[in-house]
Amino acid sequence: MVIKTKLTQADFINSSLVLLYTKSSTKIITGIFLLFFLIATFRTTSLRTNYFFMIIYPLIILGMNPLMTYFNARRTFANNKTNGETIEYNFDDSFLATKGETFSTEVTWSNIYKVTETDNWLLIWRNKQQANPIPKKNISEGQLKEIKRILDKNNVTNNL
Repeated sequence: MVIKTKLTQADFINSSLVLLYTKSSTKIITGIFLLFFLIATFRTTSLRTNYFFMIIYPLIILGMNPLMTYFNARRTFANNKTNGETIEYNFDDSFLATKGETFSTEVTWSNIYKVTETDNWLLIWRNKQQANPIPKKNISEGQLKEIKRILDKNNVTNNL
């Protein structure tokens, strides 16, 4: 089964932000600083004092990760031409072949870390840090079921 996709810069940035927030550490840090922000806001309103810096620091830190991810993704997309290529994913019973305009790879299923599904993405994780994003708009329901069958057959961890 073959799935063709082409990521735009907006798609690439979106997938980078999704990848950022799939990490547990990012969720925990975001939760901690959100808690600090809520406590500071409550103290400011209940004590009727000006804790401006108590409110602004957590907000800055909460915004830093997504903002830096956004700018890094823009720069990475612009500097790496393979990100904007049309990519063809060939899901076979024994391997996953990825072919772009300037590259071609073939990986056995035993070398795939896991495959996860979000609302808008299918993420093929090569390891704990790196994933290939496929927009779900390019995948039909039947193809998704076939991918799940292949993954289950090869004992690849997935949430499909």
